[in-house]
Amino acid sequence: MMRLAEIDQTKVGKDLMKYSIEWMANKCDSIYFLKIGNIDDDIMNFIQKLPQKVYITNQSIDYKTGWMFQNNESLDDLYQSIPKEYDWVIYPDADDLLPENLLELIQEADIIGADVIRFHFIETFGDKEKIIQIKSGFPIGPHFKVIKMNDDITFRGGDGFNEPTTNSGRKLNRYETEYCMRHLRYATPSGIEERKKMNYFQEYFLQDHKLIDYKPNQTRKYYEES
Repeated sequence: MMRLAEIDQTKVGKDLMKYSIEWMANKCDSIYFLKIGNIDDDIMNFIQKLPQKVYITNQSIDYKTGWMFQNNESLDDLYQSIPKEYDWVIYPDADDLLPENLLELIQEADIIGADVIRFHFIETFGDKEKIIQIKSGFPIGPHFKVIKMNDDITFRGGDGFNEPTTNSGRKLNRYETEYCMRHLRYATPSGIEERKKMNYFQEYFLQDHKLIDYKPNQTRKYYEES
């Protein structure tokens, strides 16, 4: 499942949005989208041409933007719209790329009885194949992006950003992998400049930092400062 936010068309760019959508689609049987705001016709036409089954919810709720964005609430509304016939749900944003070995990791999670899967967050810079070296305190840490389908799962009241919980009091079993998900926020030179204009450009990115070539299925250690 994925939320399509109007602002991502500017923050991320439509080409990278399409790339992220297709990346997700190749791992799924069916795809559920939540439209937040106005999404351009070329994005919607691209989605409609995907070979997978596609379901789109047009949401009239105002989830706010920026720091006020109701992240977990919008995630929960989308999750609850999905029939319970599925085993697992992946939920990248339109500026995320989950690891290539995602399906194998889901199989491992099944074997150990996990409910949710965690990946480490790595930041692209100037190119989706260039990764900023991980230093102490950066980037922002692990994210949960895969959840088992269950009646008692909710994102409302979760302990962290994108983190699910339950409304039954049941504690979720975590599969905390060392694999990495790419974030595309600064993946193009034009995207970097756009983010500067939007005052989202963090002080960290003005510092000198090493860029590491992305390699599929590498763990966090590969990108860490030695």
